[in-house]
Amino acid sequence: MKKIYIIISLIATFLMQSCSLDEPTYGKTTTENFYKKQSDIEYALTGAYLQFRLKWKEYALTHHFVGDISTDDALKGASNDGDRRELYEISTFTISTGNGDVNMRWYILYQIVNRCNDVIYYAPQAAGDKQILARYANEAKALRAFAYYNLVTTFGEVPLLSTPMTPNEILGVTRSPVEDVYQLIEQDLKDASTLPAKGEYGSDDAYRVTRGFAKVMLAKVHMFRNDFVSAEKVLEEVVEKDKDYDLLPDYGMNWRREYENSTESVFEIPYKMYPNDKITELGTNVPHYFTSRRVSGYQGYGFKLPTQDLMDAYEPGDPRITYVFTRTGDRYVGDDADQDNSESTTGYHDYKMTVPRTDKEGYDAWMIPYNIRIIRYSDVLLLYAEALNENGNSGKALLYLNKVRQRARNTNPIDPRRSKQAYIPPTDANTLPDITVTNKDQLREKIWHERRLELALEGWRRDDLMRQKRFGTVMRAYAAKYNSEKGKHFDDNRDYLFPIPQGERDKSHGMLTQNPGF
Repeated sequence: MKKIYIIISLIATFLMQSCSLDEPTYGKTTTENFYKKQSDIEYALTGAYLQFRLKWKEYALTHHFVGDISTDDALKGASNDGDRRELYEISTFTISTGNGDVNMRWYILYQIVNRCNDVIYYAPQAAGDKQILARYANEAKALRAFAYYNLVTTFGEVPLLSTPMTPNEILGVTRSPVEDVYQLIEQDLKDASTLPAKGEYGSDDAYRVTRGFAKVMLAKVHMFRNDFVSAEKVLEEVVEKDKDYDLLPDYGMNWRREYENSTESVFEIPYKMYPNDKITELGTNVPHYFTSRRVSGYQGYGFKLPTQDLMDAYEPGDPRITYVFTRTGDRYVGDDADQDNSESTTGYHDYKMTVPRTDKEGYDAWMIPYNIRIIRYSDVLLLYAEALNENGNSGKALLYLNKVRQRARNTNPIDPRRSKQAYIPPTDANTLPDITVTNKDQLREKIWHERRLELALEGWRRDDLMRQKRFGTVMRAYAAKYNSEKGKHFDDNRDYLFPIPQGERDKSHGMLTQNPGF
């Protein structure tokens, strides 16, 4: 495992050159005397992975900011509306074209695309083991597809870059039709579906993308496009044939250090660190953004507050409540003070992004070891259930929906990481009974609801509301229910997309058009 982190630190300087202010941030000049041999391609691929976890430019942060704060699951939080005003704009759908967090999302995703393009283009020509080089190219295709999926679902039409290009060449590239972007994504993911399965890599390569990741992302593409027949076919392969994944027996295990990269993990971003090692500093500061400001050893920024609406969506005895919300009065094992959420307007903070102080000892608050889970197998099972129901097989859909609920009701409502727990869900024999409804429309609502509960605060709520074509309906209803600015300004003709960053439009001298309403 440590080998790849050492490689990352050695190549970071080479790979993190910045563009000048008048160049598009989504283009770079390639180095012609590099990429000649297998080790060069390996370094370049490692650099592509690195783009997910550069300090201050971490993909996971934009994943949670955009995926949750823009929805009914989370408020912006922090000390006031002006504290990181960009997030207030995202939360209330008053986004300016110069919004820094929107710009950062564009920048990170295109940096991933850039690095992947180098690998995909140069790997076939490099000297070395052709089988390994082909695998490197397919890993890069999987990562590029993931980046473009996020770009197209965030911005709609975007510049489609599939080969290395110079900044001057980039300036002549216009936005491509959404269909063309999806075509590249789907082909990349089909190519990447030949990658090794989870567990087939050695320990040094355990966090590389796999065939399962590629297939699950392909299924997400199909689901987003309401192609349920294609989605079912891919998900059947993942769930019933490949069987690379399984649910952990307890929901809460997913956020414990000992279950990193578990059988349930389809894709997580690793932040492995070594005590007193200042060379391979590749931890994360993302959890710091989401914890209480008032507790010694946590002192976070207090962003992304779980809403009361999310809390009320759970049955009172649902054990998952324990592993979604922290409350004033909770205390983690080893702490000498309770959690204090008095500055949270809802009284809650995000459990899944709360790292106990004992897990951070010996590390700086801005660089801690905590893997961030992006895709879990329960997400896959619920997608499969949804696809099956849409295709008229409600009986089989219930099997996979209830598998997720069964795990939830068998979860320990008492968190072993806490020495004090302010609220313990009152479980009994009737907790989370199996769903039995077979009416297609009613079952669809049940599955959608289960996705909200199971995947709460994991960054996928916006994605779900968008593909379900009810984003505006849900957010306007939230605004009316809570007399809130959040959701009040949602415009169906504008807010399914974010604006193209104005800075990128300026650099393109008008070649990049703007989305409607901005």
